[in-house]
Amino acid sequence: MPEVIDYGRFAERLRRVMPRWDDRDRMSPAAFAEHLADTGPRWELLRVFQEEWGYEPPGGEPRWPRWSESEHEAYVRRLKAEGTDEEDDDEWDRVDLTLPVPAALDEWWDLPFNSFTYRPRLYWTNPEWPPTVRPDPTGYGVSDGLPPDNPFVGPDDDHRVCVFKAEYQYCNEWGYLAAEAALPDPKVLVSTGDGWVVQARSISEFFLQLAVTRLPAHYGWTVRLYDPEPDLVDRVRRDLPELGLLPWRELGADTLAYGALDAIVYLDDGGLVDFPLVVHARTRTALEDLARTLGADWADEIESPEADRPDPEDQAEPAAPEPLSLRVGQTDADGRWTVEAVSDRPLCPPEPEPPAVLTGAARPAGLTVWAADPDVGVVAGDQAGGLHVWPSARPATAADAAAPAEADAAVEADAAVEAEIPAGADAEAPVAPLSRTAHDAPVTAVACRYFDGPGDAVLSGDAAGQVYVWPSSGEGDPVPVGIGRRGGKVVALGIEALETGPAMAAVWSTGAVWLWDYESGLDAVIDLGPGIETLILEPEGVLTVGGPTGTATVRLDPERLWPKRDLYGFLRRFEWEELESARGPATDFPERILTMASDDAEAAEEALSALPALLIEGEKVFPATLATVPFLVLLATEAENHVRGPLLSLVTDIARVVSGPVAAGAQPEEWAGDVRSMIVNLLPAVAELLDGSDPGVREAARRLLAEFPDEEARSTRE
Repeated sequence: MPEVIDYGRFAERLRRVMPRWDDRDRMSPAAFAEHLADTGPRWELLRVFQEEWGYEPPGGEPRWPRWSESEHEAYVRRLKAEGTDEEDDDEWDRVDLTLPVPAALDEWWDLPFNSFTYRPRLYWTNPEWPPTVRPDPTGYGVSDGLPPDNPFVGPDDDHRVCVFKAEYQYCNEWGYLAAEAALPDPKVLVSTGDGWVVQARSISEFFLQLAVTRLPAHYGWTVRLYDPEPDLVDRVRRDLPELGLLPWRELGADTLAYGALDAIVYLDDGGLVDFPLVVHARTRTALEDLARTLGADWADEIESPEADRPDPEDQAEPAAPEPLSLRVGQTDADGRWTVEAVSDRPLCPPEPEPPAVLTGAARPAGLTVWAADPDVGVVAGDQAGGLHVWPSARPATAADAAAPAEADAAVEADAAVEAEIPAGADAEAPVAPLSRTAHDAPVTAVACRYFDGPGDAVLSGDAAGQVYVWPSSGEGDPVPVGIGRRGGKVVALGIEALETGPAMAAVWSTGAVWLWDYESGLDAVIDLGPGIETLILEPEGVLTVGGPTGTATVRLDPERLWPKRDLYGFLRRFEWEELESARGPATDFPERILTMASDDAEAAEEALSALPALLIEGEKVFPATLATVPFLVLLATEAENHVRGPLLSLVTDIARVVSGPVAAGAQPEEWAGDVRSMIVNLLPAVAELLDGSDPGVREAARRLLAEFPDEEARSTRE
């Protein structure tokens, strides 16, 4: 980027190409429409701005095409004929076929440099094509129409809004007035908590503003300030010119953009964003120069461009699938898995017919993968990172299903499952899914399963290597929890009930396989090498993996995959939130104990360092002390534990607090006797450590035993 761009003069560039809206009242409607129709210079400014920040059109076919050509042509024919056929109306309830589509919106879809259609994950938005009306007659759209006392149209005019873009989770929608649909480039409104407000003075300006809001965050050097100094905010407003765009309204934000040399400053007045002041610059030097200009010190806050990090979407696919590298008898050093069989038989996933809900008019745009389970329903992922769930209708319990008063409802539910629509729904009406978005890349794999006890479990993975589990919240609404991320894209997922309980599996394009014990949350990653595009997890603990070049059967050893499962099971026996420590309820103790048991030595040391102040306060111990002591000794007896000596030292400190009977006439400290008895019961296990190979552990064990001279002989004999 050799040329320096002064974004302080961006408003001048904008004025030269945007419509002169101030002239509208002095023009006839026909003259103003002609004036508005000259969109070419505005698209050129969009192209140049994208180029300035580093976006290069990749060529080829868009990743998010507007529509297939035949369907689009049919739609255009219906528009021209103002179609009223009942069969078509059933499919287009959300679309008013009598309203024209503004020329600028059509043009934007066809721009050869359209960065959204080629790189949709840069934008975190969903298009609505064709535009749908608000209020939505189907009830799917979240926004209302215009109220009677709105500033945009008169009482006898059309009060609807035609939505063409929406925030990822439809918290905000952008659209134009139905009353202005005939204009080639009408103004754009955005739905907010205050109702519909103006977002941009035209559709073409909106897409330029969207690029200004999104692209620098990906291609630029960045500073994000959580709590900027008021003086810095004042200097930005005083010394930097605005870009000439209206405030950006999204997710509670109310953000104005200011220009500087090779940099744009985004200042929010909405009060609901994490970083009210954000700076994106084309170079690191521009960020440093702007800091000096504004008298700021943000050298430690500078982030490198996201564009410099590998993007799975842009990585070329190999010319041919790599062969499996597994061989019979192969295992890893820990014996967690063993290859039992290998063949050159391809392993390909089945391709059943898609469920009815994925073929109707309510089908979300850009679907990439889907899965179905008779007890969960239908799950699908999309190109924008969204997950859509059409839940099955099933009784809450077996007793409910058998209740005579609900027999009819149960029959209806069973029929609904077979038809893949919710019970009570009109079989002729489109079924709207529960939709959530957590992925910031296209969803590449999904799996779902119902378990007695845990309930619904939905697994999803994306092109950026992120895996989410979406456990049921109790009402069927999926709540995403990130549980793993690795390099490469997620190519396959599996869920099954093993003998040890529910388990999940994921495989990345790199050959890494992740296995997660659902009840404990413990996981393991094994490397099975290339050539894996499909996996099948079976109840017997067998993992079948492969792809077009072959199939391998791998026997898993759950006890070695998740060696801390028993520890987790013991932890679950206590109601930790009911146990008091020196700092209140011991709710986070299980997590601390599991961290002390982990392979991460630094994390184990940190978790242990905070524990003494929670278990001991002066001469007092607590219910949480009593519950924790056995785990401290248990972990100290494990040869691979990284903090064995410090664990025993902590038990020694506790023993000194509860060292023996109180003086005559004094009241015994509550819990002290119970804690002392617990430690005495554990001394035989401590005595066995005296014969260990670690001198530090031997010495720590000797010091602990020395606190109980009357018990030492007995403990060493047992």
